[in-house]
Amino acid sequence: MYDLLKASDGLIGNGTGNANVNVRFRMIVFRPFKGEIITGTVQKCTPTGIQTVTTRFFEDIFVPQTMLFEGCVFDEGEQTWVWKTEESELWFDQGTVVNLRVEAEKWHDQAPKGPSANGEAEKQTERKVPYAIEASMAEAGLGGVEWW
Repeated sequence: MYDLLKASDGLIGNGTGNANVNVRFRMIVFRPFKGEIITGTVQKCTPTGIQTVTTRFFEDIFVPQTMLFEGCVFDEGEQTWVWKTEESELWFDQGTVVNLRVEAEKWHDQAPKGPSANGEAEKQTERKVPYAIEASMAEAGLGGVEWW
């Protein structure tokens, strides 16, 4: 859902207690296909790869280190990836606008889990995002937009 335009007062159903609310909203449907080139912005780098690349409305894009250019190294001091070529060093700094290729989609079930059979509450685990994209930046034209 992108934004909520209008919501009516809730009406309570007789005998059921259900609340009915009429709403108008705008929705963005985003599901790029495998091989599609998309543009995003680097938000966070980790030693395992570029953890968060974001578009204006979607943040769950990951580029693993194996899908970066050959010669990329992680700079611990700057907490960013650097592509070292013979001529220069190109940085994947936070805020860098990049082109990337969609390689895989990852879906995670978000269904709620009921109580266990013995009545004990299960340990809270970190929930995965429902939809994530794995991408690459290891080809000409990909990576920083300003580089090309």
